[in-house]
Amino acid sequence: MEGGRSYEGHRILEAMRHAQRYADAIFKRVYAVGADKRNILDFGAGDGVFAERFLVNDLPVDCVEPDPALRAMLAKTAKDVYTNIADVPIDHYDLVYSINVLEHIQNVENALDGIRRSMRSGAVFFVLVPAFPVLWTSLDDEVGHVQRFTRATLERCLASAGFQTIDIRYFDSIGFAAALSVRILEKVGLFQYSNNSVSIYDRYLVRPSLTIDRLTSRWFGKNLIATVRKPAKVVGADHDVSI
Repeated sequence: MEGGRSYEGHRILEAMRHAQRYADAIFKRVYAVGADKRNILDFGAGDGVFAERFLVNDLPVDCVEPDPALRAMLAKTAKDVYTNIADVPIDHYDLVYSINVLEHIQNVENALDGIRRSMRSGAVFFVLVPAFPVLWTSLDDEVGHVQRFTRATLERCLASAGFQTIDIRYFDSIGFAAALSVRILEKVGLFQYSNNSVSIYDRYLVRPSLTIDRLTSRWFGKNLIATVRKPAKVVGADHDVSI
């Protein structure tokens, strides 16, 4: 997510507009930790699918988005739109969320450091990323992914950036099987992501997948969701102590 860089995956963004149940399920989880927050940042906001949902709930958000065309779209929805995380206010946000963004970034450490600096002490960071390298498909190539995460690699990145874990779990259990099937079918030229394939999955499989997640989220899923906190600081006599 370099400043001013155009996003490669506009076709997939458009296709994902047909995945309303999927987006609603993710938003429900973000909103559960953000409904009482007033200063909220969407890191890597894309076309604003989640910023729009916050606005509907009377919670306008700030956005970071390097793609110029997408920034122009976000200007209609967001309070403030920034090109780079380095441009946002420091020690300002009560909640930062990032949906399918970290996997695009070569230097994740720098991005997470910028996110942490933008947050107030005790603020929450909600992150969703694609899981398991074995699920790599043409979609990952098309949208410019540089990695998929496991629970261990995501926890390590977040801990190294100074975050404290509140919760981390897998998401979209049926999506794991679906993505594995897509990988196999793509090898013989029998599958391509389209609006229709996204719509079918969203209509028939998202809800049962969320039900199964209640049993399987500790072990597998197409995505990972982590909720972490910037440690609060207690001012001591000689120095500040993180808690």
